[in-house]
Amino acid sequence: MSTQSLTTRVIMIGLGGATSSGKTTLAKHLQNCLPNSHILHQDDFVPPAEKLPKDPEFGFENWDDPEGAVEWDRMANYLIELKKTGVLGEHHSVDSFNQNAAVPVGDEVISKWKELSKKVFAERQSRGENLVWIIVDGFLLYWDERIVSTLDVKAFIRIPEDVAKARREARSYYTPEGDTWSDPPQYWEKIVWPAYLKAHKHIFERDDVLSGAPKGNDLMVFESTKVEMKDMVNAVMEKIVEVSS
Repeated sequence: MSTQSLTTRVIMIGLGGATSSGKTTLAKHLQNCLPNSHILHQDDFVPPAEKLPKDPEFGFENWDDPEGAVEWDRMANYLIELKKTGVLGEHHSVDSFNQNAAVPVGDEVISKWKELSKKVFAERQSRGENLVWIIVDGFLLYWDERIVSTLDVKAFIRIPEDVAKARREARSYYTPEGDTWSDPPQYWEKIVWPAYLKAHKHIFERDDVLSGAPKGNDLMVFESTKVEMKDMVNAVMEKIVEVSS
């Protein structure tokens, strides 16, 4: 059957959590499991540095506060259209410049899910559907309801503050302008962690981001220091196959 005669069906997978929690690593493993899949990073929708709010006390740009760290209208409009068409267009990601530590999950895990997802893909094609899987990762992913509403699978990686801080301090990031960014002194304590708590308290019972249960039953929460990456891959892929079949 020609792909031109197929109806496009887009399955969106959301991966949220604190900075340096393993979201992008998980996203790349999922992409290796899924044919016809693409990754979108929330970092691709941050505003230029000159448009970021500045901390009134320390004067540095605030890359983490949920209200100003992402161009929400641009991201929401892009995802809503992508959900309809499955066409990424001329989208370029800054993540290709960022370095992520390798966390292998084993070839047998990837092979198992790749084989199963190919079967699902072929089965849906036989029924007139062209499946496109879009994996969206972001440290503020669940802030804007317009974006949340596009997601068919939702996962969140929780990480202790000391572990996240140590990982982040070992990294630098690329800005949309191609410059590198490393946190200035006190940026973590004053900006990063408070912004993380602010951005996610509404999705947990009692506003308890650190240990509370998620509100509703459609958000999978993984404790990064207790759950291995391969188990995250298995759990998320099981859900993806379920909603795609």
